[in-house]
Amino acid sequence: MSKAKGRRTVTKAIEFFQAKDMIVDEVELGGRFRKSKDLFAGLCTKCWSIECDHTDSRFDGFDLIAMDGVNVWLVQIKTNKPPTQKPYIAFAKKFGGRYIRVLAMTWYDRKGWVIHTFNKTGTVTKKDLRT
Repeated sequence: MSKAKGRRTVTKAIEFFQAKDMIVDEVELGGRFRKSKDLFAGLCTKCWSIECDHTDSRFDGFDLIAMDGVNVWLVQIKTNKPPTQKPYIAFAKKFGGRYIRVLAMTWYDRKGWVIHTFNKTGTVTKKDLRT
């Protein structure tokens, strides 16, 4: 049940970006032995490498990549509960910039989207699109 629900949420996010005339694609890495299939998943949030001794701080990664002709949006999709912000803030501070944007989109059932934009400065901008 939860896999199907997550699939529907990702489909809604793709439609959201396409409605804004953006190109969007899912970022799913293949492999039989991968623990996570999201882009950059498994990276250590302290040293930003896969092979390290820090086991307590692993990055969840991104589900979608979207482009609008100027910016590249790296997007994590969740349903009914936003992701932990600390690793996404750290990612945005390290890799975000003028043209690379970091987003977390949370779909709340029968209500709509809440979008968190993680900025290079370490701040988070929340946009509530629920009705």
